[in-house]
Amino acid sequence: MTINKGYDMILGDSNPDTRTLTDGSLFHGYFHKYGDIWLAITFWCTVSCTLTYLLSGFIASIILRRSKLSPFIPIFTAVFGVAIGISFGGISATIIAAIYRSASFLLEWYFGVAWGVGLTILHVILAFTLRLLQV
Repeated sequence: MTINKGYDMILGDSNPDTRTLTDGSLFHGYFHKYGDIWLAITFWCTVSCTLTYLLSGFIASIILRRSKLSPFIPIFTAVFGVAIGISFGGISATIIAAIYRSASFLLEWYFGVAWGVGLTILHVILAFTLRLLQV
C-alpha cells in the first residue's frame, strides 16, 4: 500500500485507484479519461473565447454607438464566441486529449485552463495575422 495514491498512475501501477485522481470538477483534480480531458479543454476554450468576443463586442458597440443595433452587438459577438470556442476548441481538444490519453498523462485542472486560454490566444493571433500570411 502506498502513502500517496495519486502517483500510482504516474509510476505505472496497472490498476491505480482513480477515484483519488478525478473528482469530476473543472476547478480541481486530475483528469485521465479521454472525455474528461476533452471536456475540460473545450470548456475553458469556450469560456475564454466568449469573454474575448464579448469584450470586442463592447468595444464595437462603443465605437458604433450611433447605430440602432449597437446595444445588440455584444450579444451577437458573444454567441459567435461560443460557437467559435466550441468548434475550434473542440477540434483542438480532440487532438490534445488523444495525445494525453495515449501517453497516459494526467491532465491537472489548471492545465486545462492553460490549454483553453492558449488556444484562444492562438485563435486571436491567427485572426489578426491571417492577412499578413497571405501570399
